[in-house]
Amino acid sequence: MSDPAAITPSAAPLPAAELEHWTGRYAQALDPVESSTDRVFVIVRVAGERFALPMQALDEVASVTTGIALPHVSALVLGLANVRGELLPLLDTGALLGISAGYRLGPANRTLVVRDRRGRRTGLPVDAVESVEALDPESFQPQAAAAAGAPIRRVGVGEHKGRSLTLLDVGPLLAAGFSHF
Repeated sequence: MSDPAAITPSAAPLPAAELEHWTGRYAQALDPVESSTDRVFVIVRVAGERFALPMQALDEVASVTTGIALPHVSALVLGLANVRGELLPLLDTGALLGISAGYRLGPANRTLVVRDRRGRRTGLPVDAVESVEALDPESFQPQAAAAAGAPIRRVGVGEHKGRSLTLLDVGPLLAAGFSHF
């Protein structure tokens, strides 16, 4: 996180090349057979690992470059960030996945914004968003059940474009929301 005393708006405009890239990615038509909402995933990187989250679980992907630390809360909470005037808690995505990510906010990173069942939004910072893809969850090998109460669970692992990819379930986080921490 940045200096705890510094809170600045984080809704900086995307560079033209990046805006054009993502506009094109979201505008691509998916095969109608593969485009059911339970088969569209956002592929992200955290600490060198690749993960796929269901698109329907995301509210948006935001560019969050600064925030304020909250030193006396759970170690899973990085702090607060301003996303277009709304203060969102940022959770440590790496810690939730059981990996050491050493996450730092910056212009190259993205934050996945999820909305829990009560309508509260939370940010999950990631190193990068690689793509939006139609995937068949049945083609991934199921992983052993995560610890009871884990807000994000690894549910499958497989190969995608020649590299390892882990499917994630954020359902428990959406059910419990930020109050879980």
